[in-house]
Amino acid sequence: MASVGVIWGARLLAGRTALEVYALAASAVALWQLTWVHRVFENWAHVGLAGTWEFVSYAVLHTHLPVQAALLVASLAALGLLRDASRSFLQPRILYSPR
Repeated sequence: MASVGVIWGARLLAGRTALEVYALAASAVALWQLTWVHRVFENWAHVGLAGTWEFVSYAVLHTHLPVQAALLVASLAALGLLRDASRSFLQPRILYSPR
């Protein structure tokens, strides 16, 4: 019976949702290491809400390739997690009740 638990745990830790969480966490750490996050937010505060689109597009286009790759991985992982969450909220759950 223990082998069933080990297989179940391995499948849980290597599942698609778990891999998306790992990718999101790794890309967040990479972005934290590659950029000065507090400076990004300071500069963003200077342009205000009206200039957000220009600021974000300029910031993404004028960064180094590793930062762009980390942003791409983070956005894909976040979209995958949002899709998984929306599926789980919209899908009806069948409750098991032994009789």
